[in-house]
Amino acid sequence: MGYAFLARINFKLIIKNLTTLRNKHMGLLPQISLERTAHMVKKIEPWFGFTEDKVFGMVMENKDFCKYLLEIIIPDLKIKNIDWLDKQVEINNSERKNKAKEVRLDVLVTDHEGRVFNIEMQTTDQDDIGRRMRYSLSRLDLRYTLNKGKTYRNLKDAFIIFFCNFKPKKDDKFYESYHTYSDQDRSKQLQEGVTKIIINSQVSAEGQSEELKALAKLMNNEPVKLNKHFDYAQRRIKEINEDPETREKIMLYETRMLEREQAAGKAGYEQGMQRGIAKGKQEGLKQGVARGLEQGKVDSAKIILENQLNNGSTLTQATEFVRNLKLISNKELEKIIALYDSHKN
Repeated sequence: MGYAFLARINFKLIIKNLTTLRNKHMGLLPQISLERTAHMVKKIEPWFGFTEDKVFGMVMENKDFCKYLLEIIIPDLKIKNIDWLDKQVEINNSERKNKAKEVRLDVLVTDHEGRVFNIEMQTTDQDDIGRRMRYSLSRLDLRYTLNKGKTYRNLKDAFIIFFCNFKPKKDDKFYESYHTYSDQDRSKQLQEGVTKIIINSQVSAEGQSEELKALAKLMNNEPVKLNKHFDYAQRRIKEINEDPETREKIMLYETRMLEREQAAGKAGYEQGMQRGIAKGKQEGLKQGVARGLEQGKVDSAKIILENQLNNGSTLTQATEFVRNLKLISNKELEKIIALYDSHKN
């Protein structure tokens, strides 16, 4: 997710720089009053596009538009109508409330045949899209697709759809669908009733339908002229951006998400330091305390790295974040990364 609110401008600094430039080059710049300059600068505000979490949910809550997107993404389904739609759904396992990781489904939809669609927006490269899809599907099945007293034959067909707008990998395509096939015979598909679809707007949509090309433009904040559905989406996005109260809610939401990430880093640091101090006390010597503190820093780095990864950072981004904290040496950090890679593989 992009923290668009961080694009706020230091008005005083800009005004000061403009004033200095004007005084230095009198006659080259028109005489602009400070009041007018401030007014002009304040007009520059972050634009919340279709890929922003809250905007995505607000646009997708229109059943007609949601149905239309599903139809252009999976045209063979012939969806008659949307029976139920919800956004920003949190799914938790009540029996493991304190241990299980919660999953938030951006948009959850069922159609006239009871098929379930989970549509999510992914704006940063997680390096774990497949596992995220697997986790979302597992919680989806647990909560929605199989009722008590029913057999596995009653499992509803599920579709996990990820919209991505981050830099693609070398062989990524604009539209990719995934199913499970036999390793020995690729012509044999396991009939599990699951379809996973990834759409990345940063990959060329050449060769795709006009509708999917328009979707790519919408995701990239480019103007779209195609039909009433995209007219609605662009009009709704404009309404959201022009409503001060809604903009404030979006900024507050993104602020909380940032605070949550920062809190995770702080908690990791404190937890690691406590472990180090406890270890030092057990050794009962100054040298032991010193070693314990050093170990605490290493533990802190490990925990912070893990928290960053759990909050959506790539391994490269998480590594750079820990490096900038300067808790441990680069050599120690490289050991942690090597250990993480070995476990991952």
